[in-house]
Amino acid sequence: MTEKKKRFRWWFIPLGLVLLVVLAAGALVLYLHSLLPWPNLVAITSNFQMELSDSMRAYVIGGQRDYATLPAVLTTAGGAPVETEQQLAARRDEVLALFEENVYGTLPRNGFETAFETVEEGEALDGKALRRQVKITVTTDKGSSDALMLLYLPADADSPVPVVVGLNFNGNHTVLDDPAILPSYAYEGDEETLAGERGSKAGRWVVEEAVARGYGVATMYCNDFAPDNADSYDSRVIGLFDEPEFKAVGAWAFGIMRGVDYLVQDEAVDAARIADVGHSRLGKAAVWAGANDERIALVISNDSGNTGASLTRGNRGETIQSINALFPHWFCSQYKAHTEDVDGLPVDQHLLLACIAPRKVYVACADGDLWADPQGAWNSLMASRPAFSLCGMDVIGDDVLSDGQTQPAAGESFFTESMGYHCRPGWHDITPEDWAYYFDYMDTYLAA
Repeated sequence: MTEKKKRFRWWFIPLGLVLLVVLAAGALVLYLHSLLPWPNLVAITSNFQMELSDSMRAYVIGGQRDYATLPAVLTTAGGAPVETEQQLAARRDEVLALFEENVYGTLPRNGFETAFETVEEGEALDGKALRRQVKITVTTDKGSSDALMLLYLPADADSPVPVVVGLNFNGNHTVLDDPAILPSYAYEGDEETLAGERGSKAGRWVVEEAVARGYGVATMYCNDFAPDNADSYDSRVIGLFDEPEFKAVGAWAFGIMRGVDYLVQDEAVDAARIADVGHSRLGKAAVWAGANDERIALVISNDSGNTGASLTRGNRGETIQSINALFPHWFCSQYKAHTEDVDGLPVDQHLLLACIAPRKVYVACADGDLWADPQGAWNSLMASRPAFSLCGMDVIGDDVLSDGQTQPAAGESFFTESMGYHCRPGWHDITPEDWAYYFDYMDTYLAA
C-alpha cells in the first residue's frame, strides 16, 4: 500500500503572510502601549487624520486630569511667595535653569562668536518684496558651522518692519516657489529633487500674505543647526561645543536665537517687534528660544504638544515615555530619568510660558490634533496667567468658555495684550488660517 502524498496548498502562503502581519501589528500595539496609556494610544490616530466617534474622542480628551503636583507659578522652588515683578524676574531665572537641567539640556550663551554675510539679495514677488539670504556662521575654538537665513521684507516699507522668524523642516527652497532661493547648507537632495520641491511648503509660510500685511518673514532649515536624527544630530552646531547635554531641540532654539542676532542689527527690521514661530517639534524649540531670549516680543506655539506648550502632567497625547523612546536625541539625559516619574519633574510647560511675561505668548491648536493634546495646551496657557497678571497685563479669563466646555471649540479665538489663543478645525499642520490669526493678533498687539 503506497502512502498518499501530501499536497502543498497554495493558500498557505497568503495565510502565513496574514498571520505575520497580524503578529507584527499586535507586537507594535503592545510596544506602543508600553509607552502610552490607552487614551494616548488612541490619540495617535490623529497623526493619520482618522476621524474618531464622539464617544471615542471623549474617551481620549475627557475625564479628570491629575494636576496635584503641578508647580505653582508664583512660588519659588524653596516655597517663598513671588509678589513683585523683581521677584518674578528671579523666579524666571530659577525656572529656566530647572528646565535646562531637567528637560532641554544645555543652551550655550557664551563661548562662541556669530558672523553674518549677505550672500544674495534681490526683488521678489513681482517687486512686492525684497529677498535677502544671509550666511550665519557660528565659531568656537573647535571650528565653525554655517546656516542660511532666508528673509523676505515688504518692498514698499518706509520704516523698519516687524519680522516673524522660525525654522522650517525641509529646506528654505520649500517655503516659496522662487528660483533664486539658494539650497540650505544641510540640504542633501540633488538638483532635480530640489527643483521639484520648490514652493512645496508655501502654505506653511504664506510669505506673500505676510508681505502684503506689512510683515517680514525669516526662516532657516532646522538641519542647518542639528539634523533630526539620533545618529547625526550632533554633526553641525552641537559639535562645536564640549557639551554632552546640548541636544537637538536646544540646538534648534539656539539657531532661532542666532537668527535674532542677525535681525536686531538689520536696519530694515524693527528690533522691538520680532516674533518667533514654530510648528510641532520646531514649536517646542520656538517656545524654549522665546522663553530664554527677551529680544523676542511674541512667542508663537503652533501644535507643539508635550514639552512645547502642552502640559506633561495628565497629557493625553505624546508622553515623556514616547518622546524619549522614539526621539532620544531631542532632550537631555535627566529628562529620561523622569520617564516613570512625571510628578517628580520640578517644572511643567505652564512655567515656561510664564517665563515669557511681560512679553506676549500665542498658543494655537487644531481640534483634530489629539496627539498634540489641545486640552493640555489650553490648560497650560491658563495656568501661566499669574505671571502675566503680576506684570499688570490683561489675560484670557475663565468666562470665555461656555457651560460644559473644558477648552475652546474649533473656530474660537481669544486675544488679550499678554496672550492669544485659537483652535483651528483640522489636523496637525500650520496653515494659512493659522497665520491669519497670528497676523490679526500682531496687527493689534504688536503694532508700532
